[in-house]
Amino acid sequence: MQLKHDLSVYRTTSSQFTQDRRDEQMNSHGPALKIGSNHQPASQLFELFELMSGKLKRSPYAARKILIRNGIHCHFCSRTIYNYVYQSIIGISPHDLIQGPRKKRKKLSVTVSPINHTGAISIEKRPDSINQRKEFGHFEMDCVVGPPGSKCVLLVLTERSTRFQLIFRLRKKTSQCFVQLLNRLERRLGAKRFASIFLSITTDNGCEFADSAAISSSCLSDKPRTVHYVAHPYCASERGINENANRFIRRFFPKGTDFSRVSQTTLNAVALWMNRYPRAIFKGKSAWHMTLPFRLCFTPLFS
Repeated sequence: MQLKHDLSVYRTTSSQFTQDRRDEQMNSHGPALKIGSNHQPASQLFELFELMSGKLKRSPYAARKILIRNGIHCHFCSRTIYNYVYQSIIGISPHDLIQGPRKKRKKLSVTVSPINHTGAISIEKRPDSINQRKEFGHFEMDCVVGPPGSKCVLLVLTERSTRFQLIFRLRKKTSQCFVQLLNRLERRLGAKRFASIFLSITTDNGCEFADSAAISSSCLSDKPRTVHYVAHPYCASERGINENANRFIRRFFPKGTDFSRVSQTTLNAVALWMNRYPRAIFKGKSAWHMTLPFRLCFTPLFS
């Protein structure tokens, strides 16, 4: 609004006011995109898209660490890549990530009584040294089942401190088959080495882990080969590392996969891929790097 010489008011356009308003709006837009007119960061976005899409979806953090591992200087931090995902700049939406937005599930009241494990030690009695992951050799164990009617399952062992993975195939989901597998592994390693690697094993209340006495007893000596701890019924959070490993395995073997057609060589390759996956908890290092002093101990298991 402006005034004339006779003090009458009229409306007009002010170039200075328009410029000031534009400068104020531009200041609230935040920083410009890092790609800009630089073609090298733009090409890196395409490489990140290749790593984060497809069958083996990597997280933005893991995709960035893989580029650095291959000798490529990445211009983007993990937070920037996540921002590009949520702004649909990189061509991937949050729902395309391997762990996209999760829906809240309603808690169901379960009245089924748990299986009684004779001689099993409750997870409440597990020492703090195991809970704090300060010592190597404490594993979490679980089974990945196949389609209905299939008897063959996968046995997944995850080391708590290094996240090192071992995957084996069981013909049946029974305690007898599971104990036979432990006996076979102990014969390959020897009683002394087996006891030094598998200090303790934490499982759920599944029927395949019901024979706790046979799990702890050695088939080569009179001394116990490990300590068997059992988590509370319907508390998967007490074995969070194991549940996360199962999600990794489902990338290769979706639900409905018949594991009787999967060879142990394929399972070893999947375990190696998981062990080489960059992890933020280790500042970009993988379980393969964290188990360097103990790596030779596992060699007889893959023979």
